[in-house]
Amino acid sequence: MKDLGISKSGALNTVARAKKNGNLISPARGLYIIVPPEHKPFGSIPASELTPLLMEYLHADYYVSLLSAAALYGATHQKPAQFQIITNKRSRHPLSFGLVRLQLLYKKSLKNLPLRDFTVTTGYLKVASPELVVFDLLHYQERSGGLNHIATVLSELVERLTLHDLIQLAEQLDGKAWLQRLGFILEKLGTHDNERAAELSKKLLNHLQDKPLPYVALAPELPKKGYPRIKTWRIIENTTIESDL
Repeated sequence: MKDLGISKSGALNTVARAKKNGNLISPARGLYIIVPPEHKPFGSIPASELTPLLMEYLHADYYVSLLSAAALYGATHQKPAQFQIITNKRSRHPLSFGLVRLQLLYKKSLKNLPLRDFTVTTGYLKVASPELVVFDLLHYQERSGGLNHIATVLSELVERLTLHDLIQLAEQLDGKAWLQRLGFILEKLGTHDNERAAELSKKLLNHLQDKPLPYVALAPELPKKGYPRIKTWRIIENTTIESDL
């Protein structure tokens, strides 16, 4: 700062004014990001551009998932109010910058998960593969708006799913119960003229039928006693599913 002829207090005052005027945000201690005029009405650069800068600065592993990732793949009927990020950094509260909100969900290890790089103006945004998006949607049901929302997203995302990648991910994450729930939901969607959902459901059933499977609740957070048991999928149907489409 001496080389620029600016005192420390002067620099701090300039930064404070820029933040107050909406020209600058500080998403982490010591990190300052300029907000271009076209983004000032929103109080921040877009979440997809902010995330790579913030996560690199924090040295955090991360990927975009849930409804936010689904939207990036074209499933836009269920737009989230927050940009949903899975990371190995803990955060108690969402990060808010004007109208932009980042929701950080903790996962201990992100090692070898199937991710894709989306090009944004600030670098590369790490995004879950379509199969990992579906895994996370069913794992974090309460963060995804519930099973009806998830079914709607699935009906839009199903064309991007492959049997091979679903099975591979299930083996990697010990996700047989996930495949049971997914197959059951896809079967439901298939009864509403979704041919791809019906096709994928049959293939998943063929994959699972010779494996010893315990009964699992469709909605793990809800009571399980007294509800129908679907023998085909070894599912306890403790809630109903209706796609919004």
